[in-house]
Amino acid sequence: MIDNRPLSVLNRNIGNHVIVELRYGKEYRGTLEGYDPHLNLVMSDVKEFIDGEQTRTMNKALVRGDNVIYVSP
Repeated sequence: MIDNRPLSVLNRNIGNHVIVELRYGKEYRGTLEGYDPHLNLVMSDVKEFIDGEQTRTMNKALVRGDNVIYVSP
C-alpha cells in the first residue's frame, strides 16, 4: 500500500524533479534536496518562472514554506 500523506510524498521525491508553485505568480522547477515539517524546501538546479516566463536559474534555493501553494512531483 502506498502512503499518500503529503510529507511521505515529498520524502519519496527527494532527488527528483518537482514543480513548486509559489505566491505572486512565481514558480520554481528543480530537484528537491530536502524539506521540513513547515514545508521549507531546499532545491537544486532551479529555474524560476514568473507569470510563465523563465526569469533566472539558481544552483540552490531555499524556499520558505509560507510562500508555497503546492508541490507537484
